[in-house]
Amino acid sequence: MTLLLAHPEAESLGRFVEGTLDDPERASVVQHIADCDDCRMLVVDAAEFIEPAKTESNKWWMGIAASLALVAAIGTVTYQHLRDLKGPVKKDYAKLSTRPLEARLSGFAYVPHRVYRGAEDGEDTQLDTLRVDAADLMELHTLRVDAADLMELRGDDAKTLNAKGTAYLLAASTTHDANEIRSERTNAVALLQAAVDRAPDNASYQTDLAAALLTTGDKANHDLALAHLKKALAIDPRNQEALFNEGLALSDSNPKAAIAAFKSYLNVDSSSKWAEEARRNIGLLEEEAP
Repeated sequence: MTLLLAHPEAESLGRFVEGTLDDPERASVVQHIADCDDCRMLVVDAAEFIEPAKTESNKWWMGIAASLALVAAIGTVTYQHLRDLKGPVKKDYAKLSTRPLEARLSGFAYVPHRVYRGAEDGEDTQLDTLRVDAADLMELHTLRVDAADLMELRGDDAKTLNAKGTAYLLAASTTHDANEIRSERTNAVALLQAAVDRAPDNASYQTDLAAALLTTGDKANHDLALAHLKKALAIDPRNQEALFNEGLALSDSNPKAAIAAFKSYLNVDSSSKWAEEARRNIGLLEEEAP
């Protein structure tokens, strides 16, 4: 897809291929074709018809080859960083009738959450939810397929690590195998932690890591999740996912603080379906609070 509208003149592209542009003009063309598929293909196609002479002109041909290699590298990085890596899994997630994670993930649409009571002590309620919601099986399968694609992404930048960690977390919600769930949650936490380490000032990354930690059922991880949520809110006090997840994280240990967190959430979002769920949570907590 062409991202820029102001294309270089055809003569400039031709001179770029010929190697006769001065340095500023050449740099401008390189910058343009890094983002413009149409012009990049014109340059590549034109270059294929050039037969490098076995003289001093080889020097300019080597310069063009180096420029094209640079363009290819820049184009890949630009595409990876401009597109929403999690777009497909977000669409799959939004189609579910019941969200498998109670905590919110940054940028994901609202999906209702239902906890089914009556499971045996210690049984993972996530598995119980998946068994009851058999109608979601096809959507869960599609979610797992797209999550698997995300797991294969290459790169150790924060955005890629966050996307891969989210993929593992979602994949864990699509299986009944307890060992697989634990393994994928462990991978999710590790990758999301790595993303936070690379971009500690990103509130969304802090929040997603907290969401993963809350799924483990471990007390130490629960406390760590709260610490990351506090970091997220220090960065962005109005971060909706962080405020909502803080209410969830405090619900069992400190109902009064959880109520306060959900009320803080309602100060920044009073009308969405997330807000409706926050109000329901407040009502339940007020019934249970001493």
